[in-house]
Amino acid sequence: MTATASTVRATGLYRRLQNESRAAAADPVELVTMLYDELETAVGVLAAMIRQGQRISATEPAHRARAILIGLDVNLDHEKGGDVAAALSRVYRSMRRKLDDAVAANSAEGLAELLEGITTISAAWRQLR
Repeated sequence: MTATASTVRATGLYRRLQNESRAAAADPVELVTMLYDELETAVGVLAAMIRQGQRISATEPAHRARAILIGLDVNLDHEKGGDVAAALSRVYRSMRRKLDDAVAANSAEGLAELLEGITTISAAWRQLR
């Protein structure tokens, strides 16, 4: 079955509403986990776009991935987090540079490297539960 534009929009709307409901009831660890999930999805979509021969600069998934990385970075509590928050901030800035480089070069390899780092940190974050 081929997805039509209307089914894709409806699926996206349903997913967004589901995530908003989940976020409203989430604790801080769950909220960050949701951001990692969204970041992995956005980078995965970018990689799929490249495989399909598309240019990924100035696309919604590229903007979304960058916005999530910025959000993760600026919302770190450096007072309570100390050295861990400082280290995460450096990681997020590095990931933004990798994302920007991969997007500019339309590089599947760059996105794969970025996604590997994201999944590593995401897995560690999930251990906090």
